[in-house]
Amino acid sequence: MLLRHIVLVSFVGALLPAVAISQSADEQAVLAVVQRVFDGMRAADSGMVRATFASGVRFASVNARATPPAIEFEPVDGWIKAIAGSNHRWDEQIYDVQVRVDGNMAQVWAPYTFYLDKKLSHCGIDAFELLKDASGWKVTQLSDTRRRDNCRDVMK
Repeated sequence: MLLRHIVLVSFVGALLPAVAISQSADEQAVLAVVQRVFDGMRAADSGMVRATFASGVRFASVNARATPPAIEFEPVDGWIKAIAGSNHRWDEQIYDVQVRVDGNMAQVWAPYTFYLDKKLSHCGIDAFELLKDASGWKVTQLSDTRRRDNCRDVMK
């Protein structure tokens, strides 16, 4: 069986998982890396976020406005610069997190709600791919969906 573990975790606010089922050390380490991404975003600390990424990390998304919709890949540099200038205005909250680990590869799937200036902006799904080398777990790709309807307000 390729996927050894499936863990459902509830995130409460910006805290690490409050509830975990049979969470391995690798699953905890993977979640800690993902949590640092969001902690860095909230703190407008681009260095903290960049440290979670492997060299060559990229964003993947579907441009739904294109006809037909098109898969797009982007480097993270522009986003990293935007974090540095976000002035603590960004707050992305994830919940119902699923982690899968097999050896040196991991995936994290998490619904999210994004707040701008403490107001609900949009929501969707974050999908992280991570690989582990001698330095630890690093994000190699981040994909997400974005919508403005049917968003769960996790700040209430």
